[in-house]
Amino acid sequence: MLGIGIDTGGTCTDAVIYDFNSGKILGSGKALTTKSNLEVGIANALDTLPQDLIRKAQSMALSTTLATNACLENKGGRAKMLLIGFPSESMDHLRDTFASYGMKNTAHFLVLDAKAEGIFSQPFDPDWEELRKNAKADFGDFDSVGIVQVYPKANGGRFELTAMKILKEELDIPITISYDISNEVDFMKTCAGTLLNAMLIPLISDFMKSIQKVCLERGLKIPVSIILSNGTMMPAETARQFPVQTILCGPAASVVGGSCLAEKDNGIIVDMGGTTTDIAIVQDQIPVTANGGIKIGQWKTMVQGIFVETVALGGDSCVYFNDRRLWLDPVRVIPISVLASQYDSVLPALEELDDRKLFWARGDCEFYVLVKDIREKSGYSEREKRICEELKGGPVTAADLEERMRLYRPYLPTDQLESDGVILRSGLTPTDMMILKGDFSLYDGHAARILARHVSMNVGCSPEDLPDLVYELVYHKLYHALGRVILSRQFPGRDQMQNDSYITPFLDACYEQAKMRTDHPDKYREAQGRLLLGSKLPLVGVGAPIHLFLPRVAVLLDTSAVIPEHAEVANALGAVVSKRKAYAELKIQAIYEENLLTGFAMPEEGRRVTFTDYDSACAYGAKVILADVKKKARLHGIKGEPRIDLKIEDNRIGHTDDGLILEIIMSASATEEPV
Repeated sequence: MLGIGIDTGGTCTDAVIYDFNSGKILGSGKALTTKSNLEVGIANALDTLPQDLIRKAQSMALSTTLATNACLENKGGRAKMLLIGFPSESMDHLRDTFASYGMKNTAHFLVLDAKAEGIFSQPFDPDWEELRKNAKADFGDFDSVGIVQVYPKANGGRFELTAMKILKEELDIPITISYDISNEVDFMKTCAGTLLNAMLIPLISDFMKSIQKVCLERGLKIPVSIILSNGTMMPAETARQFPVQTILCGPAASVVGGSCLAEKDNGIIVDMGGTTTDIAIVQDQIPVTANGGIKIGQWKTMVQGIFVETVALGGDSCVYFNDRRLWLDPVRVIPISVLASQYDSVLPALEELDDRKLFWARGDCEFYVLVKDIREKSGYSEREKRICEELKGGPVTAADLEERMRLYRPYLPTDQLESDGVILRSGLTPTDMMILKGDFSLYDGHAARILARHVSMNVGCSPEDLPDLVYELVYHKLYHALGRVILSRQFPGRDQMQNDSYITPFLDACYEQAKMRTDHPDKYREAQGRLLLGSKLPLVGVGAPIHLFLPRVAVLLDTSAVIPEHAEVANALGAVVSKRKAYAELKIQAIYEENLLTGFAMPEEGRRVTFTDYDSACAYGAKVILADVKKKARLHGIKGEPRIDLKIEDNRIGHTDDGLILEIIMSASATEEPV
């Protein structure tokens, strides 16, 4: 049986053809990811595979870092949040709290007053007619809507379900309700996950459309699945509705693929791509899972998945200067060498700028590139639309865009356009440095040399030394990321390990001493104090540029680096070899009146069901969760009767068998039985 694996990353799209019977990769290849037209990059990657084998494939599995990168760069569709039952007077007071969970633009929040039955003595519904009457005015300019109700378990999410029904009747945009995606009791995490899901729907939908178009053109009528944040997979159509489950899709694929390639029971998987570096841990062949939901970039979510430390570090990180120092910006830009290979106008524009400017300021060397057409889109200013018009003819330097718009750079309204993925920037990157050092030969380095010369003038080094200085920045940042992971595993629950003011100076000192121990052992032996940070686990490297950086960092951490064969396409392999598994959870709350246990209650499809005793609550709850996990198994593409494991635990004060019961927690998993 043959399967196709595709990974669409921020920079490259990878493809493999895999033989399940022999456990071997029969073909692999890479192509540039084309952000403005994803199917081009996907088609080009597929064209690198043996075409006779593609026609024999029986399945296709996908991995992508699109959602991961969107979280890190705060990009995605324009989504509006509807909060039901939330006190509107608290919005201003809690603005910073919302922001700490990733929700920085509360101006796009709408609050409906309501009180759920079962919680309040005088419950009342939202003004449904008002919601219907203002639906187009309130939500019509947005790509999607997220709906969250306060105390959804009180009435089984009835407010959310009713609001969704009304908005679907009035609008033709995707709608996400927290009832469908979360059992989380943390209200802020529920809001963050629901808003993220709404923001990611347009992004993942475009990705799926690209895949469908490529398959149609090639006559491939095979089932398509996508890997989820927990390392399992679901059908592509289901992922369109719940894209938040894919926010660590790429990192999860790298863990599955990396551990498969390296054949290591234990290790730290380090996946470096164009935009991010993802770090995960495998113990006894099982990926370590995240506690309390995934945290990525500014977002704190309720999404369950593998533990991954995602760092905005990759081959396409922006190299810039400030105060005579060299820096790496976490924002991804198109490497100038790549842009010059795609557009004939780039190199002449750089040479012309080089002739008329002896000294460049930061940003002069950057280009802006149009990705999306927003002519028919509302919500953008005339200046923003004019910028897009200026970019229609091809990339334009920041200096030239200033002249065309007659605005100084700080006043160019590009931030929102970049955030929405309408435009991208291009500049100097570690990828360009790889080209100048001869470590990467796919592109010509003429454009990179022009930029490198001007950057080196601003930081006081020679152009020949600049690539090594940039490599040093990558080593340093990668060491920091791995150091945080190592310390967080050694000292779990220590908040100091996540506090930059504590951990950064410590890791800086460890890094300098590690370099001294490695490069100048005599000086290290003479040093008064010694800080040692290391790992007993090997570092397993995957991703195209990782072989250039991981061995050095492994030495500094006193461990080994393993770069397996096919490491550059590990994500595509991880997608195709991942398994199907569905999960469900149900919490049945204990009811107390005057300190006496009077029964139990649980939400079910818009209503609250109550029971008088423990056994009847468990019996009914078991039926509900088994039906739920079977439904989710079908959504995950599990065929036939899955193997179901049911677990029942009591949450009691003191966590003893005779402690005061607070709730009954039921969890079920459905696994596809091997054929």
